[in-house]
Amino acid sequence: MTKWTFSPSQPGTTRNMASWQISRQNHEPYQIDVSWPLAWSAQENSVANAIYLVDGNALFLSATETLRRRQSHRPQETGTVVVAVGYPLTDSVFSPRRSVDLTPPCGHYTPPDGPDGKPKPNAYGGADKFLTFITEVVQPFITLKVFPQVSFDRTAIFGHSYGGLFVLHTLFTRPSSFDVYLAASPSIWWNDRFILSEAARFRGSPAISSRPVLRLSYGSREQAPVREPGEPWERFQWRKSVAERRRMADNCNELYSELLSNERFRIIQKREYLDEDHGSVIAAALSGGLVYFLDQSGEYRF
Repeated sequence: MTKWTFSPSQPGTTRNMASWQISRQNHEPYQIDVSWPLAWSAQENSVANAIYLVDGNALFLSATETLRRRQSHRPQETGTVVVAVGYPLTDSVFSPRRSVDLTPPCGHYTPPDGPDGKPKPNAYGGADKFLTFITEVVQPFITLKVFPQVSFDRTAIFGHSYGGLFVLHTLFTRPSSFDVYLAASPSIWWNDRFILSEAARFRGSPAISSRPVLRLSYGSREQAPVREPGEPWERFQWRKSVAERRRMADNCNELYSELLSNERFRIIQKREYLDEDHGSVIAAALSGGLVYFLDQSGEYRF
């Protein structure tokens, strides 16, 4: 090793990335992580797509790396900006604040069960405020301050679990907010499947001129889990009973069937990922969602 020189270098993962904390008085801050194509030497007169991620701390680097690998063999493709909306965290990629930010407001609330099988009430119902923060604070900041010379073409939003629930809530209540809605393992079970009442109102509402695209995805082991190596039988049985009650596959399939014939959509797709559970499916659903977002054929251009 004496013949080698070791010099500090800029970490490769920080190229063409930036982060901001956004806050206002008497409110907890958010963290916004942004990445843009490595090939951008100048931003003037550029055209780009944008994908917004909730639970941004857990998804930002994965989304950025997926897009950069794709860009390496599709250099002529329109670049995509990643905007991850998360929290100033140091010891986790998930914040307890998500239980408020990602769940819809509602009059009646049935709390989910905790690990001990007993109801575990959490604060909830902040999805409208969080969506307003994204559309009226984050999006203008990105388009007017960070990339003022960029013309944005298409936009998508991705969320998993409670994040997938938030994506559906956004679609059903403010469908013109984004072009493409990527709902991975959405927590349709939450609060006695409250989101289905929003879906029903959406189906009966007037169509909008820019019809949205929806992609539902989930893992095959979410509703039908398998026993993990070394897992106690009692714990597996409890986990299995929770999965069966939450009906991830059935809920997604039923919602897909209900929405499939709705003329308010441009396209609807459903995808099951084999041998993936609620945690492992995140990577597959994110990568597949990004490909789906960018691979829209000419027939379905926005």
